[in-house]
Amino acid sequence: MDKKYSLAELKAMPTLQQSHTDNLKKETRNERVWLSRLTVADGMPYNNQVTVEVFSNGKWNIVDTYQAQ
Repeated sequence: MDKKYSLAELKAMPTLQQSHTDNLKKETRNERVWLSRLTVADGMPYNNQVTVEVFSNGKWNIVDTYQAQ
């Protein structure tokens, strides 16, 4: 995953699925991009955390987290 999405880009994308704390913004056969709904007030390291997962060896693995700006 080379592209880091901006907060504006992520908010413009439809939410494909909601987990307990995150909104799934992108899903392909081997990549998922989640935008957290939690904030620093909830104990997160920063607001608007993006989590990128890649499917390999039969499971989803987190390969990047960053703050969307």
